[in-house]
Amino acid sequence: MFTRNGSTSPKASAEPQRIDALRLQTLSPATARGPSEPPPTQHHYSTAEAVIPTGPVNDGSGSGISIIGQDLTIIGQGLRIISKGKIRVEGEIQGDVVGTEVIIGDVGKVTGVVSAETITVFGSIMGTIRGVRVLLESGAKVEGDVHHQTLTVDEGAQLEGRVRRAQNADELKPDLTDGATGS
Repeated sequence: MFTRNGSTSPKASAEPQRIDALRLQTLSPATARGPSEPPPTQHHYSTAEAVIPTGPVNDGSGSGISIIGQDLTIIGQGLRIISKGKIRVEGEIQGDVVGTEVIIGDVGKVTGVVSAETITVFGSIMGTIRGVRVLLESGAKVEGDVHHQTLTVDEGAQLEGRVRRAQNADELKPDLTDGATGS
């Protein structure tokens, strides 16, 4: 479970957890925590862009992977989740997802732009895909345009939208900078 101060809690709930960037910005410290909780670490979220921190998980390959779990729903106006590495979405995101490699799991759902060097879709995307290498696996559902250098569509994948092959792979590389800090 993701808490308002950005840490994880060992208690898991059966209900999806919702993070609303607009609500996080407007809560006062007194209403943002329970009566016995210490004051939260200060996070500044703008309505234009919120960067949700995702922690690395060892995927067994020696490199870390950030995971948005099945029990997590992230909603926010102008929301943009940025991972400078690999990110796997098993939950629901209403916003943009940017990373070096993005994987949308079987039950993962993104409504927004997905941008990465490599994008693998098992779940569903409603929005634009921008990737150097795009793989739509069996069972994937995509409603939106796909901008790619190489595209693989497995039997059983559904694609409704336009497909455009870029002349140059550099125009598809994701912007991994966080607009708030310019890093």
